[in-house]
Amino acid sequence: MMQETADKKWFDELTLELRLRQVPGDAIGDTVASVRELLADTGQHAEEAFGPARSYAAELELPTAPKHEWVKKALWPAQLGLLAFLLFNQAVVPWVRSEVMLVSPAQAAFLATPLVIVALLPLYLTAAVRRIWVLIALVAICVMSGLLSGIAAPTRRADAWLELSPLPWLVGSAAIMVILSIYNTVRGLGAGDEIVDPRADTPRSTGVLTGVFALISNWLFPIFALAMLGLAVALS
Repeated sequence: MMQETADKKWFDELTLELRLRQVPGDAIGDTVASVRELLADTGQHAEEAFGPARSYAAELELPTAPKHEWVKKALWPAQLGLLAFLLFNQAVVPWVRSEVMLVSPAQAAFLATPLVIVALLPLYLTAAVRRIWVLIALVAICVMSGLLSGIAAPTRRADAWLELSPLPWLVGSAAIMVILSIYNTVRGLGAGDEIVDPRADTPRSTGVLTGVFALISNWLFPIFALAMLGLAVALS
């Protein structure tokens, strides 16, 4: 049982390393199937036969997607959606209260922090995926920045750096979030890159729960925005 657990961990690490190297799902499925067949023939265990999963993944010559292709396909839309969500949050309370939206330099700096973290993600994505504490720290910084931006929001016009009408920002940011959600949903319908076992007679189904989770993920920013709107209306 312990060895089966160790082999499962090794295969999970191998799959993760190949994903980080942007290897297509069908190539990962072929690789995993070949390794399993060899282990079944020799009776060896994964690390004993191939060494550490990370080293073995680095030795393989497999097809990969163009370098940083995921940046334009996933990262930039995600950053735009995050920016729209942050702007929506800043505009929703003044709009509900029929006030102007006041912005201070400190508030703008705190709002920019999550955007900078997301923009620099390609530099430390591998470290964040391999070490969960890095990912937790980044999320904590983003959450803290959002809270501090609310605290730093000026309450008097004399303290404000900018005075803006909240309605255009509210409508514009909401439209951007909805358009991006529609784009991600449509793109997800025909851009599957599942890891398929070539030994199986039929492709593995992703399941209803997986599809629902993907749909919710695509619409996460609009869902949160509606929640913030409801909260602002209730508190007003």
